[in-house]
Amino acid sequence: MYKFSIACLLPVLVSAQMHITTSERVETLLKPDVLRGSLSFEEQGKNQNTIKEHLNTIVAEVKRFDPNATMCQGGGYYLSPQYSYKDQKREFVGYSANLSFGCEFKSIDTYNALSTEIDKVTAVGVRKSQGELNWGVSRVQEATAQGNLRMELLRKARDQAEAFSKETGLECFVSTVNFSGVSRPIPMMAKGMAMVASVPTESPIQSDETTQVEATVDYNCSKRVP
Repeated sequence: MYKFSIACLLPVLVSAQMHITTSERVETLLKPDVLRGSLSFEEQGKNQNTIKEHLNTIVAEVKRFDPNATMCQGGGYYLSPQYSYKDQKREFVGYSANLSFGCEFKSIDTYNALSTEIDKVTAVGVRKSQGELNWGVSRVQEATAQGNLRMELLRKARDQAEAFSKETGLECFVSTVNFSGVSRPIPMMAKGMAMVASVPTESPIQSDETTQVEATVDYNCSKRVP
C-alpha cells in the first residue's frame, strides 16, 4: 500500500490566474529479497605474474558460478609495488594486490556454495575475507518500486489539481514535476549479523524497508473558459 503526504501554500488572494507549488511524497514498504555480502582477496609476493594468475583464477571461478553477473559485481583488482626504506634508501619488497566482489544472494545456501567453489581454486598465499551478510532489497525490486511510486505520485498530483480547481473555482492543471532523486530503502529496524566463520551458522535478521519518492509539483490555475 502506498502512502501520500502533501504540504502546500496557497496564495492569500485568488485572482484570474494562480501559480501553486507543492512538495509531495509517496512511499511504500518493501520486503527484503536478497542477502548482500562482500568477498575480498589479498595477496603479496615478489612475482606479479603469479599474483595475477592467482587472482584471475578466482575471477574466472566467480564468472563460471555466475556467468550473467546477476549476483556479483566487481572483479577488478589493484596491483602495486611495495617498498621499505632504510637509511634514506628505498628497497623493493614485492607486490600487493586486492580483489573484491559485492554480491546479492537469494539464500545463504547460494552464498555458501559460491564460497566453497572459490576456496577450491584459491592459492595458499591468497588471504580471503568476508564482509557482514545482511538482508536487503534487490536492485531489481528497488527500481520497480521507484517506477511505481513515480506513477503514483503523478496520479496524486493530478488528483490534487482537481481539488485545487474545486477550491479556487479556477481551472488548475499540473505544469511541472521535479523529482528529488532516488531514495534508497530505509531499514525499519537494525538488522544484520557479523560473520565469524566462512560458513554462516545463523540466519541474518530480516525486516521490511521503506522506499520513497519526493517531488516538487507546480500547478497553474486560470479562469475557466465559458
